[in-house]
Amino acid sequence: MEIHDTRDVLDVKNATMANSRFDDVNLSNTRFHNANLSAAAFDKVLLSNASVVDANLSNALFRDVNMSNVKIEKAQIAGMTINGISVNDMMQAYEAAQAAGGK
Repeated sequence: MEIHDTRDVLDVKNATMANSRFDDVNLSNTRFHNANLSAAAFDKVLLSNASVVDANLSNALFRDVNMSNVKIEKAQIAGMTINGISVNDMMQAYEAAQAAGGK
């Protein structure tokens, strides 16, 4: 199926669209609910002001991304690293510094 040069709203439910490609597509204000995006690749995407809730990002890789002002709340961080440094270790060091009065 091909959809080219259209401005219509697409409502897709209970569908398999594995191996699909989206290139130069405006998906702003689109909602993905109960979607399997495992092994998907996102290149040159704009996700500013996006909201990701109740998602499984285990084993995901973020490279060359702008994460300015990103907020991560209530996250499971076991094994998570930033630039090769364990986030769990960073959090423990931060909490130790806070406990020692190093605000």
